[in-house]
Amino acid sequence: MPERRKKRGPMIDFLLIGLIISLTTIILVIILSKDDFKFQKISASKETNSDSITSNLSTESSAFPGIRIVTDVSNDKRTPFAIHYPETDNKAFNDAVLQYITDSKENYLSSMKKNKDKEAMGELNISLETFPYQKHYYSFVLTKTLYTGGANPEISTKTFFINHETGKLISIETLLNNDENNLSALATYVRKDLQQNPKLKEELFKDDVIKSTEPKWSNFHRFAIVDNSLQFYFDEYEIASGAAGPQTVKLPLSLINPLLASEFQIAMEKPTKPVIVGDPNKKRIALTFDDGPHPKVTEQILNTLDKYNAKATFFMLGSRVQYYPDIARDVLARGHEIGNHSWDHPVLTKLSLEQAVNQYTSTFGEIEKAINHKPTVFRPPYGATNDTINAQIPIPVVLWSIDTLDWKHRNAQQLLPHVKNNLHNNAIVLMHDIHQSTADGLDAVLAYLQGQGYEFVTVSEILPYRQK
Repeated sequence: MPERRKKRGPMIDFLLIGLIISLTTIILVIILSKDDFKFQKISASKETNSDSITSNLSTESSAFPGIRIVTDVSNDKRTPFAIHYPETDNKAFNDAVLQYITDSKENYLSSMKKNKDKEAMGELNISLETFPYQKHYYSFVLTKTLYTGGANPEISTKTFFINHETGKLISIETLLNNDENNLSALATYVRKDLQQNPKLKEELFKDDVIKSTEPKWSNFHRFAIVDNSLQFYFDEYEIASGAAGPQTVKLPLSLINPLLASEFQIAMEKPTKPVIVGDPNKKRIALTFDDGPHPKVTEQILNTLDKYNAKATFFMLGSRVQYYPDIARDVLARGHEIGNHSWDHPVLTKLSLEQAVNQYTSTFGEIEKAINHKPTVFRPPYGATNDTINAQIPIPVVLWSIDTLDWKHRNAQQLLPHVKNNLHNNAIVLMHDIHQSTADGLDAVLAYLQGQGYEFVTVSEILPYRQK
C-alpha cells in the first residue's frame, strides 16, 4: 500500500496566499505604471495642441440691412491676426468671401511656420469697408496688411460688388455691359489718371502701368462704387514704388456714366424737349452724336456717314478730346459740326454756377486747341440746364427731339425703330458715338431716311426753324 501523503500545514497555506497577493500587487503596479505613463503622454499631447492657434470668432449685425460683420481675432504672441469680413444670407457670396479669408489665413500661418526665425512675430489684418450704391448694390473693400518678416508689411486689396436683392456677384464685365469698347475707353481713363498724377510722377513703374491698364477684363476686377465715383485698386508695388504705396484711381460716375450698363448709371434729369417748327418745303433731319470722340466707334460712324454723304453734329467731351484730338480733327475735316458737351459729363444743375461755366469754358478751350476751330453749339449732359446756366453760354444751347435710347438698349436692331416711331421734319436725333451697337445700326437708319427723302444737315442748319 502506498504511503499516505502528509497533511499540509497552515503555515504553508499562509505563505502561498501571501505570495499570490504579492504577485498580484506587482502586476497591478506594473499595469498602473504603464497607464500612468500613457496618461502622461496623452496629457503632454494635449498640452502641445493647446499651443496651436486659437481665435475668437463672432458675428454681429451692421448698419447696412442684411449685412452682418464677422470678426475673427487671435492674440497668439507669434502669429496674431484680426480679420473682418461681410456675411449675407446668400451662400454663394459667403463662400466666395470665406474662400478669400481662409486662403489668406492659411498662407499667413504657413509662412510663419516656415520662418526660420522662431522669435519673429507676424501680423495679419484684414479690414472691411462697405459702400452702398443706389437701392440694392453694395461694394465691399477688404484691405489686407500682411507681415511675415522683412522691413515692411505687404498691403493688398480684394473687392466684392453685389446685388443685395439677388445676392449675385457683379463683375466688371457686367458693370460695363460686356462691351469691349467700353472697356477700352475705361482703360484709357485709368491709365491717363495714373500717368497725369503729379504725385506719382517719379514713383510710377511706366512699363507696369501700361501692362496693368491694358484693356483686359482681368486688369480691372478690383473695383468699387464709392459715393459718386468708380474706384479701381492697385496693390503696393504693382504699378509704383513702395514710397507711393497702394494706388486708387477714382473716376467720376458722370465721366464714365455712358460706359456703364443702364442699371448702374446715375439718374438722369429728364430734359425738356425743344419745340421745333419744320420747314414745310424740305425734309431735313439733324443727326447728333454725344460723349465722344472714340478711337474706333467714331471712325466707323464717320465712314458710314460718308457712304450716304450725310453731315452730322458731334457733341464732344473735353476730357475725351484731350485723349483723342486726332479723331476730333478728322470729324471736322470730313465736314461735320463739332459741339461742346462739357468736360466730364456732370449734371450741370447740381453744380455751382461757377463750376457749370467752367465745364463749358474748359471744353471750349480744349476743342479749339485740338481742331483750331471753335465749337459752334452746346449740349448740356442729360439735357439738364436752366435759364441761369444758359445765360452764361454764348453759343446756342441745343437739346433733341428724338431720343434713340441707344445708351440704354445697346442693340443695333433697335436704333431704326426708335427713329421711325418718332420721325418728324427738322428732327434732332440723339445718339452716342461711344457705343458699338450705335455704329453697327447706323447704316440702316441712314438708308431708311435717305429712302424717305430726308436731307442730312447739321444742328446749326436746323436751328433757324426752332420756335423762338
